[in-house]
Amino acid sequence: MSKLYFKEEQKFGSLMYLIMIPGIVIMLVVFGIGFYKQLHLGEPWGDNPTSDTGLIITFLLSLTVLVGIMILFIKMKLITEIRDNGLYFKYPPLIRKFKKYQPDIIEKYEVRKYSPIREYGGYGIKGRKHRRRSRSKGIAYNVSGNIGLQLYLKDGEKILIGTHRAEAIKYAMDKMMSSK
Repeated sequence: MSKLYFKEEQKFGSLMYLIMIPGIVIMLVVFGIGFYKQLHLGEPWGDNPTSDTGLIITFLLSLTVLVGIMILFIKMKLITEIRDNGLYFKYPPLIRKFKKYQPDIIEKYEVRKYSPIREYGGYGIKGRKHRRRSRSKGIAYNVSGNIGLQLYLKDGEKILIGTHRAEAIKYAMDKMMSSK
């Protein structure tokens, strides 16, 4: 059994809900007006009105998509563990199994401040190996904040993992790398 040096679980913050909930409320108000005009008053709603059934189906599909996205963000989290035999992380429900980076493939690492939007285009899983723009930055796994553990792998790949515990993750990485 490997020794655990560090564990952190991060979830998307309340800012995400401050964006999603008003979006759902606005959609409900807009469709409420449409339902009232078209179903109650009998006046076609919009420049190119759909049938009553089409209006109801569009509303239900839109609501399902928005609620589904909200549930996805509620369930999404970044779990990072550093053990004596490697760094592990997963991003359920998108990445369900731990990805492992053993000490012998890590060339160097640093805990650094970064700009999530400017460097990676926001939060989530950002950047890909095949995209020319993000090749120099690598891939970022983050949910909030602007501090991350930057890994430089021996194959040239760069990975940034967001953290809220900069000192603890640095200490754990030092211990892991010295135990290899």
